[in-house]
Amino acid sequence: MMHDFAITENFVVIPDQQVVFKLQEMITGGSPVIYDKNKKSRFGILSKNASDSKDIIWVESPETFCFHLWNAWEEPESDEVVVIGSCMTPPDSIFNECDESLKSVLSEIRLNLKTGESTRRPIISESEQVNLEAGMVNRNHLGRKTRYAYLAIAEPWPKVSGFAKVDIFTGEVKKHVYGDKRYGGEPFFLPRNDDPESAEDDGYILCFVHDEKTWKSELQIVNAMNLQLEASIKLPSRVPYGFHGTFIDAKSLVNQA
Repeated sequence: MMHDFAITENFVVIPDQQVVFKLQEMITGGSPVIYDKNKKSRFGILSKNASDSKDIIWVESPETFCFHLWNAWEEPESDEVVVIGSCMTPPDSIFNECDESLKSVLSEIRLNLKTGESTRRPIISESEQVNLEAGMVNRNHLGRKTRYAYLAIAEPWPKVSGFAKVDIFTGEVKKHVYGDKRYGGEPFFLPRNDDPESAEDDGYILCFVHDEKTWKSELQIVNAMNLQLEASIKLPSRVPYGFHGTFIDAKSLVNQA
């Protein structure tokens, strides 16, 4: 089951992990998506200009399951592709009931194209560990080395109580918490402008927030540099909890037409 993939300037990064489809499980009332402990996790690195799938390079990454990959980039001096993703355990917890509590660990995975070996490390220290899922980096830097990721705080799972700005280099975590009985969805980073010289975090975080006590909803616009709330737009109706969407400005709509 491949839910996501990543790109770099020259490659496509394809996860091939231990969560697989077995439709026959549905016949006995089970989930068609299950964890296969006998399968080996790996990543496929394919040149964006490849003419044949035989050119793919497979690098094993044991016991790795990333539902989402936030970014990837190349480090030619070490022959590595670096992948930033949230490694989830138990791997099939989204699809099956389990007694274990979910852990989603923001991780740096290094895939060595020369040796075929990989390494993995948690970006955030164990004392600061928080479940982070659903989010993004500055899309103007997608496929290139980025310092910041903006990710939903999936606590209490599966609700989102806020979002975090994570410094991928240092592991520092800054949080914007919505408040008591207030939950949201996936944070969206909107650059202030398209100037390539602008700071990577020069922009805004947009997020839908719903208050379960008052049953009112709003769109929050948060300064991505200091995580200060800049504006709150009251919504006429609730936007259901959920992940994956986008914000489009009027100029983008005109260009599509």
